[in-house]
Amino acid sequence: MQPHPDRGRAVSRLLVLPAALITIVLLAYLATRPLGNGGPQASFFVIGSAVPGIQLGQVAPGTAEAGSPELSLTDLDGATVDLADFEGRPIWVIFWKTACEPCEEEAPEVAAAYAAHQADGLVVIGIDIWESAAVVQDYAEGHPIAYPIAIATTPAAMDAYGVWGAPTHYFIDRSGIIRGRHFGPVTRDLINENLGRII
Repeated sequence: MQPHPDRGRAVSRLLVLPAALITIVLLAYLATRPLGNGGPQASFFVIGSAVPGIQLGQVAPGTAEAGSPELSLTDLDGATVDLADFEGRPIWVIFWKTACEPCEEEAPEVAAAYAAHQADGLVVIGIDIWESAAVVQDYAEGHPIAYPIAIATTPAAMDAYGVWGAPTHYFIDRSGIIRGRHFGPVTRDLINENLGRII
């Protein structure tokens, strides 16, 4: 006697549902698991933007251009940081976090590029959208950082730039337009290529 086709499909559906739930739980665990002893660890990042509207050639959020949203950024002392204050200068925004091995690995190249182009007016600003100022301050005491760091006090910066992970880089020209972006750690060649578009 052959089993009824509808019964076979129902059994298949019952097997697929638990597998899908297990996959979702596993992904949630991997994305939110504790970072251990607080030392640098490999971070999660995606190759792509969470917000399709943030594309090359568009106005960078937080800049002086009309209609750009407030990003709610402060420095490590709690003072307001506003990208609009850097109007007319090229800006390299790096979304990072302390427990991020790729962020730490790329830091010497970032520092060298910043030092080489400060005379050109380049602004480099790291934005931590995951941690408190106290956590970043503790990290900075043992890991000197060659450029200003801002803390996002609300999800506005994360939402505006469509950031899903660290490091994420945006290269903004003197007119506040996004001319380059990179998801993941940068190399010297990638840095030079992108800075060449904004300086």
